[in-house]
Amino acid sequence: LSPGGGMSSAPSHRGFTYDFSIWYCPEDDHIASRISERLRKEGFRGYAEHQDQVAGTSVILTAVEVIEASRVAILLLSAKSLGDPWCQRVSQWNLYHIIRCRGTKLIPVYVGVKKAEVPPFLQHLVELEYQTEFFFNRLVDNLRMPRSAARGAGPAPSS
Repeated sequence: LSPGGGMSSAPSHRGFTYDFSIWYCPEDDHIASRISERLRKEGFRGYAEHQDQVAGTSVILTAVEVIEASRVAILLLSAKSLGDPWCQRVSQWNLYHIIRCRGTKLIPVYVGVKKAEVPPFLQHLVELEYQTEFFFNRLVDNLRMPRSAARGAGPAPSS
């Protein structure tokens, strides 16, 4: 699998191929593109679901491989993605992987949805709200922070 963003000077931690992977429904491609481009400019290597998928490869196998190869998984949670069975399945795979491997961090990004609308299995995670002023700063900080430090950090402040 190609990292999609080329090589960077930012080292990947613990042998992960990707510093981040971003998962979303096709209707949210413009938001995913903006996030992915910004993170790549910061020097992170990433995989964006609908942009970096190689034609002719198994979507399911690729998703599982990328989830396992990513240090941080970013889930865009919008009204469209919450109603999409594929997006729900990818969310479950990501959560299963972080529980099983304890090496990957999962960051839900709320795009125009409230916590009460999010599936219960994702509500315990500390979320970021896309529309807030400091969204990109917080996301970059989360990517730079080791998972062990993030665990004790507590909830992110609201803006």
